[in-house]
Amino acid sequence: MAASKSLLAALLLIVTVGFAPHGAEANKAPLALIAGVVPCSAGSSINAATVPAFPNAAVQLMCGGKVMASTKTDRSGAFTMNLGTVTTPLLAPLLGNQCKVVVVTPLAACDASLASVTGTLTAPVQLLGDSGSGSGSGGLGGLGGLIGLIGQIVGGLLGGIINIIPLPFSVV
Repeated sequence: MAASKSLLAALLLIVTVGFAPHGAEANKAPLALIAGVVPCSAGSSINAATVPAFPNAAVQLMCGGKVMASTKTDRSGAFTMNLGTVTTPLLAPLLGNQCKVVVVTPLAACDASLASVTGTLTAPVQLLGDSGSGSGSGGLGGLGGLIGLIGQIVGGLLGGIINIIPLPFSVV
């Protein structure tokens, strides 16, 4: 079901992009933004709200092994990446669940007791509004969630912002 959901969303997105305003026709270029908070902790599925934040950490968005954007967290461990204009090379891996946030700075930089931790702090990402659970609203077997996701993508393509969020971080 998840594969067919992604395939349908990708096909509808391709059709929508073809009809969306381009170049000088567009009032606003559609943008993609990702924002989150990096935790200073080791483990899996870390709840960033229950652990200290990781200030001044170098963070990258990687899709299919390629760095798409990078930034540093602020003093509170928060980051925002403006991914710029929405393009197929960005949306295709997002819809294919091939993107993740990677913290490049070692965990020991935020807590010396974590110096022995091996691995990298990473978090998969998803489009805001996509539950990722395969179940949609209204008991329609995921159709409601898919319609909401497509609506969010179309709204972004027509001049708004496509919001992307990191899921819980884990050391991998």
